[in-house]
Amino acid sequence: MGAVLDAVGGVALIAGALFALLAGIGIHKFTDPYSRMHAAAKSPTLGLVLVAIGAGLRIRTFEAGATLLLVVILQLLTSPVGTHLAGRAVHLRVKVPMDGPDELARDEALEAEET
Repeated sequence: MGAVLDAVGGVALIAGALFALLAGIGIHKFTDPYSRMHAAAKSPTLGLVLVAIGAGLRIRTFEAGATLLLVVILQLLTSPVGTHLAGRAVHLRVKVPMDGPDELARDEALEAEET
């Protein structure tokens, strides 16, 4: 059973590393800031979760599992908030062509009218 867990853990570690690699390629290849933020937020998060699963399956101790679970929970809580704040900062400073309506600018204009 230990060999199977080691093999599954190794596959999860490699898959997580590949997702992190894809994130780096996406950040390099995408041109607009929103696409880059998407690549910087989604793939590394999934990669970290897979690496944590793989490490947990390979190490198999309670302390390591608890630490890895804490790391994953903190990553899942902070990554969306950081990306959201970066997106708002980009929206305020850089004029990026958009495919649809600019809902943030509309909401900010409505809020400014109310005050």
